[in-house]
Amino acid sequence: MTFEEMQAVIASMLQLQRNLQESQLRDREDILLLREDILLLIEQTKQVSSVQRNLQESQIRDREDIELLLEKSRQQERMVDRLVGYSISFESDKMDLEQRLTELERKRAERDK
Repeated sequence: MTFEEMQAVIASMLQLQRNLQESQLRDREDILLLREDILLLIEQTKQVSSVQRNLQESQIRDREDIELLLEKSRQQERMVDRLVGYSISFESDKMDLEQRLTELERKRAERDK
């Protein structure tokens, strides 16, 4: 092999090494960019998880509030039922009293004759 041929081989080897180094540098840059993207995704995932956790806690509180409101509604419904029942029974008592008074007045009227 001549000196020129050896220089050409060495030059091509150096070029190949240079290409490999440039490729490695590009790969490192790509890896760093990917790492940054992954770290950003991790942070976003943490934020989404936090928001989701807050929403779940809010839903639990809302569900408890709804259950309390439903219980209050049931209590109020029972109270209304009682009041309606009392109203009906008092009206029937009132009717009985009116009927009795009418009957007493009729009897008095008969006696007075």
